Formats: sequence, structure tokens, C-alpha cells
Amino acid sequence: MQMLCLRNSDTRPALWARRWGWMLGLTWQLCSAASPAPSGLASSAAAPASSFEVLQQQALQWAATYPAFQGKSLHVAPLDSRITVQTCQQNLQFDQPFPNQASVRVRCAQPMWQLFITLNQGSEAAVVTRNGPAAPVLHKVLVSKELLKRGTVITPEMFTPAEMPAAGMENQLMVDSKLLVNMELVRDLTPNTPLRTYDLKNAVLIKRGQEVQVTAGQGQGFVITMRAESLQDGGLGEQIRLKNSESGRSLTGIVTGPNAARLR
Repeated sequence: MQMLCLRNSDTRPALWARRWGWMLGLTWQLCSAASPAPSGLASSAAAPASSFEVLQQQALQWAATYPAFQGKSLHVAPLDSRITVQTCQQNLQFDQPFPNQASVRVRCAQPMWQLFITLNQGSEAAVVTRNGPAAPVLHKVLVSKELLKRGTVITPEMFTPAEMPAAGMENQLMVDSKLLVNMELVRDLTPNTPLRTYDLKNAVLIKRGQEVQVTAGQGQGFVITMRAESLQDGGLGEQIRLKNSESGRSLTGIVTGPNAARLR
């Protein structure tokens, strides 16, 4: 590469500045033209998956290994537009606390939240109307008789059957009052509000530090009852750690009712 040189006789400062400025500008232009832009800037980065898309992917992966859903073509039903799925810092946890319902519970440990989704078979079919909008379809629902506060352990007597439109949340409605036993509200319910699956969670029937009546041997021709101290909170059907009050031995039990459990 040939370089331009200044003559020794040319010592005027202004001329030196002009010539050096011209050379630096030329060099910058040549380098800019010869050097391609980094690949990361040449094309826009792929947009990250939304929190709901991540939930969908993990839900379908879980369903593929869960006996009730194995071998079925499934999709996640759209959520109520008022629900915002928060980004979970850990893998989501899935279970089906209501076997007679098509709802699946999704839980996140960090930050702590839970919601219910519905896994439907096949793909949703679009409804086409030719003669104007059709009358809204009425669905059977359970509505609260009075104001119920968050944390209330509910009973079937607190609700009454009703029929009302429920577009977009048909599969999230609670319609069987038998499923309300030992359940707790996660939000306030105003009178005549339909009860949905994600309004509920298992009520805490055993609290940490409480004395628990533990049974063993049921169905095997004998029953043994012992006292134990609960080492953690637990709801119906949940597995908790216990400590035998007499021997101090560690036990694992399944919650069967208020302050009651059976050995696992």
C-alpha cells in the first residue's frame, strides 16, 4: 500500500492540519468499506419466545409422559385475556388435581405463582356465522352466594348453580360441587361470580408443627395409629414429612384430612 508523505518544506500548521485531516478521513472511509458489519448487526436477532409459548411447550412435553394424555394430539386452550403469564426462572411444574376435569395446574417456584390451563384434543375449529352474530351460548356454572375472601376454605354450600355466557373460559369453569371439598380460594370472589379452576388451590389441612394422627396398614387387615409432628404444611393428597412423636423417627405421609395422614 502506498502512503502519502508531507514535504519537509511544507511547515505551515494550517496546511498540515488540513492534509492530516484529509488523510485520516480517507483512511476511515476505506476501512469502513473494506470491513463487513458483524453478523450480529447485519440481521435482527430472533425474537425470544413469550412466557405463554414457553408454558405451552413445557405443558405438551409433560402431557406426552402423563398417562391420562399419552398418545393424544393436544393443544393448550387460550387463556382468559385478563391473565398474564409471568416469566418463570425455573422449570414449570404440572399436575392434574381434578381427575374429572380437563384442567391442568401449572406452578412456578421462582417467582411463586400458579394457574390452570386446559389441554384439548385436536385443533380448535373456527365458528363461522353468516346471518349476523348468534346469541351467546349459556353454560352451567357455580356462582358464589356472597362475598368470599381470599384464603377461605370453601364448601359446596357457599355456591349455587346458574347459567350464564362464558366465552373463552368454558373449560375452566367448576361445575361439580363435589370437587370443592378441602379447597381454598386464591382470590376474592364477589357475589354471583362464576367459580373457575384457577380460583382454587388445595387447602392447607396440616400446618407445620401441628400434631398429626397417622395411620398405617389400612387395607392390609390391620390398622396402626400413631402421633407425629408435621415438619411442613400440606393439602389434601399431598406428601409431607413427619416425625414420630415418641421415637423421633422421620416418616413420610399422605394428607387425608385435617390433621390426619397415612403412611406412604
